[in-house]
Amino acid sequence: MTRAHETKAQAIDSSKRQNSLIVAAMALMLISIAVLVGMSSARADETLLAPSADYRPQQVVRIVVDSLQDNSVNTNDSGIATVFRFASPVNRANTGPLKRFTRMVKTGFSDMLNHSGARYDEMEITDDKAIQAVWLLTDTGTEVGYAFQLGLQKSGEFEGMWMTDAVIPLGKSAQSGIRI
Repeated sequence: MTRAHETKAQAIDSSKRQNSLIVAAMALMLISIAVLVGMSSARADETLLAPSADYRPQQVVRIVVDSLQDNSVNTNDSGIATVFRFASPVNRANTGPLKRFTRMVKTGFSDMLNHSGARYDEMEITDDKAIQAVWLLTDTGTEVGYAFQLGLQKSGEFEGMWMTDAVIPLGKSAQSGIRI
Protein backbone atom coordinates (compact mmCIF):
# COMPACT_ATOMS: atom_id res chain seq x y z
CA MET A 1 0.00 0.00 0.00
CA THR A 2 1.40 3.38 -0.90
CA ARG A 3 1.71 6.26 1.47
CA ALA A 4 -1.14 8.06 -0.26
CA HIS A 5 -3.40 5.01 0.13
CA GLU A 6 -2.45 4.71 3.82
CA THR A 7 -3.27 8.36 4.43
CA LYS A 8 -6.59 7.98 2.60
CA ALA A 9 -7.43 4.80 4.59
CA GLN A 10 -6.59 6.58 7.86
CA ALA A 11 -8.77 9.51 6.86
CA ILE A 12 -11.66 7.13 6.07
CA ASP A 13 -11.20 5.35 9.43
CA SER A 14 -11.09 8.68 11.23
CA SER A 15 -14.21 9.81 9.41
CA LYS A 16 -16.01 6.57 10.35
CA ARG A 17 -15.03 7.05 14.02
CA GLN A 18 -16.29 10.63 13.93
CA ASN A 19 -19.57 9.51 12.34
CA SER A 20 -19.96 6.80 14.99
CA LEU A 21 -19.36 9.35 17.73
CA ILE A 22 -21.86 11.75 16.16
CA VAL A 23 -24.49 8.99 15.88
CA ALA A 24 -23.88 7.96 19.52
CA ALA A 25 -24.11 11.58 20.68
CA MET A 26 -27.35 12.08 18.74
CA ALA A 27 -28.82 8.89 20.19
CA LEU A 28 -27.89 10.01 23.70
CA MET A 29 -29.41 13.43 23.04
CA LEU A 30 -32.66 11.85 21.76
CA ILE A 31 -32.86 9.58 24.80
CA SER A 32 -32.30 12.59 27.09
CA ILE A 33 -35.02 14.54 25.31
CA ALA A 34 -37.41 11.59 25.59
CA VAL A 35 -36.74 11.32 29.33
CA LEU A 36 -37.24 15.05 29.84
CA VAL A 37 -40.48 15.03 27.83
CA GLY A 38 -41.70 12.05 29.85
CA MET A 39 -40.87 13.81 33.10
CA SER A 40 -42.59 17.02 32.07
CA SER A 41 -45.61 15.04 30.85
CA ALA A 42 -45.85 13.33 34.23
CA ARG A 43 -45.64 16.70 35.95
CA ALA A 44 -48.26 18.11 33.58
CA ASP A 45 -50.55 15.16 34.30
CA GLU A 46 -50.16 15.72 38.04
CA THR A 47 -51.12 19.38 37.70
CA LEU A 48 -54.03 18.53 35.40
CA LEU A 49 -55.44 16.05 37.89
CA ALA A 50 -56.90 18.62 40.21
CA PRO A 51 -60.48 19.83 40.58
CA SER A 52 -61.69 22.08 37.79
CA ALA A 53 -65.01 23.59 36.81
CA ASP A 54 -64.35 22.06 33.39
CA TYR A 55 -64.79 18.49 34.70
CA ARG A 56 -68.24 16.90 34.53
CA PRO A 57 -69.15 14.60 37.46
CA GLN A 58 -68.60 11.49 35.29
CA GLN A 59 -65.06 12.67 34.56
CA VAL A 60 -64.36 13.23 38.25
CA VAL A 61 -65.39 9.66 39.11
CA ARG A 62 -63.20 8.29 36.28
CA ILE A 63 -60.21 10.36 37.40
CA VAL A 64 -60.61 9.11 40.98
CA VAL A 65 -61.10 5.46 39.97
CA ASP A 66 -58.18 5.56 37.49
CA SER A 67 -55.95 7.17 40.13
CA LEU A 68 -56.72 4.38 42.57
CA GLN A 69 -56.03 1.78 39.89
CA ASP A 70 -52.64 3.33 39.09
CA ASN A 71 -51.60 4.03 42.67
CA SER A 72 -48.80 1.42 42.60
CA VAL A 73 -47.23 3.01 39.51
CA ASN A 74 -45.56 5.45 41.89
CA THR A 75 -44.24 4.53 45.30
CA ASN A 76 -45.36 7.85 46.75
CA ASP A 77 -49.12 7.08 46.67
CA SER A 78 -49.73 9.81 44.10
CA GLY A 79 -53.00 8.10 43.11
CA ILE A 80 -54.34 8.44 46.64
CA ALA A 81 -53.12 12.07 46.71
CA THR A 82 -55.11 12.74 43.53
CA VAL A 83 -58.22 11.21 45.13
CA PHE A 84 -57.70 13.46 48.16
CA ARG A 85 -57.45 16.55 45.91
CA PHE A 86 -60.88 15.65 44.47
CA ALA A 87 -62.42 15.20 47.93
CA SER A 88 -64.80 18.03 48.84
CA PRO A 89 -63.76 20.38 51.64
CA VAL A 90 -66.27 18.73 54.02
CA ASN A 91 -64.96 15.26 53.05
CA ARG A 92 -61.36 16.41 53.60
CA ALA A 93 -62.24 17.85 56.99
CA ASN A 94 -63.63 14.43 58.03
CA THR A 95 -60.94 12.20 56.48
CA GLY A 96 -57.77 14.31 56.26
CA PRO A 97 -55.05 15.32 56.40
CA LEU A 98 -53.52 13.40 53.49
CA LYS A 99 -51.45 11.07 55.68
CA ARG A 100 -54.57 10.00 57.61
CA PHE A 101 -56.58 9.74 54.37
CA THR A 102 -53.88 7.50 52.84
CA ARG A 103 -53.95 5.21 55.87
CA MET A 104 -57.76 5.06 55.70
CA VAL A 105 -57.74 4.09 52.01
CA LYS A 106 -55.03 1.47 52.48
CA THR A 107 -56.76 -0.19 55.44
CA GLY A 108 -60.47 0.28 54.75
CA PHE A 109 -60.61 0.45 50.95
CA SER A 110 -57.56 -1.58 49.88
CA ASP A 111 -59.52 -3.46 47.19
CA MET A 112 -59.87 -0.14 45.36
CA LEU A 113 -56.11 0.11 44.98
CA ASN A 114 -54.56 -1.37 41.85
CA HIS A 115 -57.80 -3.01 40.72
CA SER A 116 -57.66 -4.60 37.26
CA GLY A 117 -60.80 -3.06 35.77
CA ALA A 118 -63.93 -1.06 36.43
CA ARG A 119 -67.56 -1.14 35.33
CA TYR A 120 -69.64 2.02 35.69
CA ASP A 121 -73.40 2.10 36.26
CA GLU A 122 -75.31 5.07 34.91
CA MET A 123 -74.79 8.24 36.92
CA GLU A 124 -77.80 9.92 38.49
CA ILE A 125 -77.55 13.71 38.68
CA THR A 126 -80.08 15.79 40.58
CA ASP A 127 -79.35 19.51 40.80
CA ASP A 128 -76.01 19.80 42.65
CA LYS A 129 -75.68 16.11 43.65
CA ALA A 130 -74.50 13.14 41.60
CA ILE A 131 -74.19 9.46 42.48
CA GLN A 132 -72.68 6.60 40.53
CA ALA A 133 -72.07 2.95 41.36
CA VAL A 134 -68.70 1.66 40.20
CA TRP A 135 -67.80 -2.02 40.20
CA LEU A 136 -64.09 -2.76 40.56
CA LEU A 137 -62.57 -6.05 39.44
CA THR A 138 -59.88 -7.24 41.83
CA ASP A 139 -56.98 -9.46 40.80
CA THR A 140 -58.76 -12.43 42.44
CA GLY A 141 -61.76 -12.05 40.12
CA THR A 142 -64.02 -10.55 42.75
CA GLU A 143 -66.08 -7.56 41.72
CA VAL A 144 -66.70 -5.08 44.53
CA GLY A 145 -68.92 -2.03 44.31
CA TYR A 146 -68.72 1.49 45.59
CA ALA A 147 -71.19 4.34 45.27
CA PHE A 148 -69.47 7.63 44.55
CA GLN A 149 -71.44 10.61 45.80
CA LEU A 150 -70.38 13.97 44.37
CA GLY A 151 -71.47 17.49 45.11
CA LEU A 152 -71.20 20.68 43.07
CA GLN A 153 -69.37 23.12 45.31
CA LYS A 154 -71.35 26.32 45.90
CA SER A 155 -68.69 28.59 47.35
CA GLY A 156 -65.05 29.00 48.29
CA GLU A 157 -61.99 28.15 46.27
CA PHE A 158 -63.75 25.16 44.62
CA GLU A 159 -66.95 26.97 43.64
CA GLY A 160 -68.51 25.42 40.53
CA MET A 161 -66.46 22.20 40.78
CA TRP A 162 -67.72 18.65 41.21
CA MET A 163 -65.98 16.93 44.11
CA THR A 164 -66.36 13.66 46.02
CA ASP A 165 -68.52 14.01 49.14
CA ALA A 166 -68.53 10.31 50.04
CA VAL A 167 -67.66 6.82 48.84
CA ILE A 168 -70.00 4.12 50.11
CA PRO A 169 -69.08 0.40 49.94
CA LEU A 170 -71.74 -1.69 48.16
CA GLY A 171 -70.15 -5.11 48.69
CA LYS A 172 -69.56 -7.89 46.18
CA SER A 173 -71.50 -8.00 42.96
CA ALA A 174 -73.44 -11.00 41.71
CA GLN A 175 -70.96 -11.06 38.80
CA SER A 176 -68.00 -11.83 41.10
CA GLY A 177 -65.90 -14.85 40.36
CA ILE A 178 -63.15 -16.06 38.08
CA ARG A 179 -63.54 -14.86 34.51
CA ILE A 180 -62.38 -16.76 31.47
